[in-house]
Amino acid sequence: MLPDVAGPASVLAIGTVMDDGLEDPVTETGSSPARRAPAKKSAAKSTAVKKKPAQGSAPKKSGAQKSLASPKGSRIGAARELARSAPMSKYFAKSRARARKMLDDPEALKRVAEESHRSEASMSGPFDSVMDDFRALVRLVVAYARGNYRDIPPDALALVVAGLLYVVSPIDLIPDSIPGIGIVDDAVVVGWVIKTVREELDAFRAWEVGQ
Repeated sequence: MLPDVAGPASVLAIGTVMDDGLEDPVTETGSSPARRAPAKKSAAKSTAVKKKPAQGSAPKKSGAQKSLASPKGSRIGAARELARSAPMSKYFAKSRARARKMLDDPEALKRVAEESHRSEASMSGPFDSVMDDFRALVRLVVAYARGNYRDIPPDALALVVAGLLYVVSPIDLIPDSIPGIGIVDDAVVVGWVIKTVREELDAFRAWEVGQ
């Protein structure tokens, strides 16, 4: 006849067997061991993410360039202030470099002179005081390109051509697309060129009179 209750040996054997994790193991005393409290997770420290500057961002503009977006009255004053530096700007330096390469190319000189002549229609205001001399510069370049007049040093001629190139270029210190002020720097450059080559320009005019 089978006993109703397992003997001590059976209890000991049962106590040493672990189940599949669904229930606590049973000790020899029949009690379950105390469960360990799960370790508290420390709060992750938030670190501020530094934003990197966007690549290809536009270069900072000077105070005068920013003022060009101001109301009309202040824009004209800002344009005049900025235009004073046009003869020493990188834009005019590029025009001078191009001009030196064109001195031995009559066809290129004729094209620049022709474009400059066509641009006269859009010139007013700032150009009023230099327009006569500007037209003389254009005629000088044409006469040189045709071989009719060569009594001018190469450096002076390069400066004249550079002035015309600056005028016909839409991209310069003050973009020509800005209504009302886009040609202010052009007029300053032309005035500076005229002042620099005044002696050569007067000699060309004297030659014209004798023709």
